Amino acid sequence: MNEIISKAALEARRARYQPGTRVELVRMTDPYTNLKPGDRGTVTTIDSIGTVFVDWDSGSTLGVAYGADEIKVIPSTMPDEVREQILAVRATGKTNMFDVKAVFELAMQMDFYELADFIFMDTKAYSHFILTGEEI
Repeated sequence: MNEIISKAALEARRARYQPGTRVELVRMTDPYTNLKPGDRGTVTTIDSIGTVFVDWDSGSTLGVAYGADEIKVIPSTMPDEVREQILAVRATGKTNMFDVKAVFELAMQMDFYELADFIFMDTKAYSHFILTGEEI
C-alpha cells in the first residue's frame, strides 16, 4: 500500500523532479509493467498524491507512485561550458542551430572547442537539446 504524502514531502518531491528532469528507474512495484530498472525518461508532472509522471524513452507514460516505486535524477551530461557556448552561437544569429555542420564550423571559428567536440562526439545529444531544450 502506498504512503500518504505530506504537504512538505510533496513540495520537496516537486522541487526535485521538475518537468523536464531526466530520471532513471530504480524499482517499480507494478507487476504488469514492461519497465525495468535502468529505464530512463523525462518527468512531465507530479500530481497531488506525489505520483511522478514520466515520458519513458520506451514509450510508456506510467507514473512512479510515492512510497512504492523509486527513481533517481540522471546528472546532466552536458557541461555548463558547452551549454553556454551553444547559447553564444545562437545569439550571433549567424546560423540555423539545426544545421549541425554550420554550428560546428562557427564553434571552431569562435574557439568554442568544447562545443565542437561535443557536437562531433554526441550529435544526437546536441540535436535533442536544440529541439527540446532538454539533455539526454
